[in-house]
Amino acid sequence: MDERNNKRRLRKKKKRKNKKLLVSVAAFFTAALVVVFCIYYVYYDTPYFELANVDIDGNSTYSNEYIIEKSGIEIGKKILDIDRSKVKENLEKEVYIESVRVVYQLPNKIFLDITERVDKYQVFSNREYIIIDKNGIVLRKSTDKLGLLTIESYTDIVYNVGDSIQFAGVESKQKIFDAIEYLNNEYGSDAIKSYIVDLRNSFLFKTQYGTEVRIDLSEDVKYQIVFAMKIINERLNNNLTVATGLIDFTKGDSPVYIED
Repeated sequence: MDERNNKRRLRKKKKRKNKKLLVSVAAFFTAALVVVFCIYYVYYDTPYFELANVDIDGNSTYSNEYIIEKSGIEIGKKILDIDRSKVKENLEKEVYIESVRVVYQLPNKIFLDITERVDKYQVFSNREYIIIDKNGIVLRKSTDKLGLLTIESYTDIVYNVGDSIQFAGVESKQKIFDAIEYLNNEYGSDAIKSYIVDLRNSFLFKTQYGTEVRIDLSEDVKYQIVFAMKIINERLNNNLTVATGLIDFTKGDSPVYIED
C-alpha cells in the first residue's frame, strides 16, 4: 500500500516538474520571439541602422569622395546590407590602394582602413620613367624625372599600370629590389651612383669609386655585393686603381676583375 502511494506521489511530482519545464520553455521562446520582433522592427522600420557616415584612414592619394564613390557604398542604406567583401574588392582595383580593411561600426558607420602603395623607384626605359612601388607594381609613367631612386634597364620591359613590371630575361625581379635595398641600407645612398638591369639575368651597379659590379641574379645577391666591396677595399688599401674597373660575377664560379 505504501509502495503504491509512493509511486503515485512520484508521478505527480514528475508531472509538476514537466509542467514547470514546459512553462519555462514556452516563456523562453516567447521572449526570444519578442526580441527577434523588436530587432526586426528596429532594423527595418526605423532609421537607426541606416548608414550615416564613412570614416576613412590611410588615404593620401585619393579624396574621401572618390573613395566612397569607387567603393560602391550607399549612404542611407542599411549597414548590414553593405557587402564588405565587395567594398574591399572595388577599392583594391585602384592602382594606389594596396589593401583595405572594412569594419562595421554599429549602428550606422563604416570604417575604411586603407594601406596605400607608395612611389619607390623610377625605371628609365625608352625615354620615359615608369614609377613603381617597392614590390614592382607599376603606378604610373612620366616623361619627367622625379626625385626617386632611378633604375635603368638594358633589357626589354613589359608593363601595364596596376600590374607587376617585367624585365625580359630576369628570373626574379625581387632580387633586384633586394640588392638595391641592401646596398642602400649597408653602404648608404651616396655610395652607389647608378643601378642597371643588365642582360642575361644580371644586375649592374656603379660605386662612388667608379668601379662597376655585375652580379648574377640567379645566385646569392648579398654575398656577391659583400665580396665585391671587399675586393674594392683591398685594392684601395694596396693603392691599386678602382676608378675604371668592373667586377663581374657572371663569368664563372669566381668574380673576375676587368680593368677598363
